[in-house]
Amino acid sequence: MKSMKNNLGIYKALVIYTYLLVIIAILLYKFPGLIQYNVKHMENNKALSHENYISGGYLSDTTKFSIDDMYFPVAVDGNIDEKLYYYDTYGGERTYGGERTHEGCDIMTKNNVRGELPIVSVCDGIVEKIGWLELGGYRLGIRDKSGVYYYYAHLYRYEDGITEGMTVYAGQVIGYIGDTGYSKVEGTTGNFDVHLHFGIYLTDSKGTEYTVNPYFMLKKLEKSVINYSFKNQ
Repeated sequence: MKSMKNNLGIYKALVIYTYLLVIIAILLYKFPGLIQYNVKHMENNKALSHENYISGGYLSDTTKFSIDDMYFPVAVDGNIDEKLYYYDTYGGERTYGGERTHEGCDIMTKNNVRGELPIVSVCDGIVEKIGWLELGGYRLGIRDKSGVYYYYAHLYRYEDGITEGMTVYAGQVIGYIGDTGYSKVEGTTGNFDVHLHFGIYLTDSKGTEYTVNPYFMLKKLEKSVINYSFKNQ
């Protein structure tokens, strides 16, 4: 008798569990936006949290920075709004080379002319990486004294004299905006509009590298744009 009661209890639990699964399946079928909303809501909360970090002068719990010692990564001749535009594209979908998420922010030129605007280092640091990457084209990686790695991609060309291992300073010209990349063939251009892909990478206590959204830092750095006159050579 006791065994029958136990079996009956298990049976009822299975029926209820199955019933709940059916209800959930129906809800998701009729309202597919529920999952998208929850994911987007989580992303928005994460972005808001990072915006608060930037406002407080932090890239993470332990990594502090000073906007006063930094510059916007693209120099312009005139008003920034007349030359450039960018949105918060961090985390967006990318498909070249397989499905992935966007690990930076794209600063677009309004005239789509490669090589016209200089790229400057946002901070003092060491040139850690330079050269061609299939995704990033001609790219530069600069690490500051606190260990933050700043990534500049799709450059048209490098400034003369920029080499791996050298020290660069905030505001120093390191290259020129372009559209290189998305190819294994070095020097490939034209696969997308002219822009700078700007990324920020940190390393956690376990030595694992991760990205943070650069958009909020860029908005802060708009007050530190270098005016520079340059004609394509």
